[in-house]
Amino acid sequence: MKKTLIVVLAMLSSVVFAMDADQLKEAALKACSTQLESVPEEMREASKKTCECNVNNTDYAAVLEAQQSGDNEKVQQDALKVAEACAAESL
Repeated sequence: MKKTLIVVLAMLSSVVFAMDADQLKEAALKACSTQLESVPEEMREASKKTCECNVNNTDYAAVLEAQQSGDNEKVQQDALKVAEACAAESL
């Protein structure tokens, strides 16, 4: 799930400059739904919960600020922290 969050944030980074934090969060939620289509049925609920946890606990204003300053490493570090917290929460 950590990699998924990083991939979602990386994909969104190409359109970040045209979005605000709320739009970025909405796009991430849509990415969760799209991702769930490829997850086996028996794992969808847990995957959905983890993905939504990642989205809801990500500070998209900070993501935008870091990306605009070119600090993609901070974006990745923050995404990993959120993913680890959500993974621990789902156990």
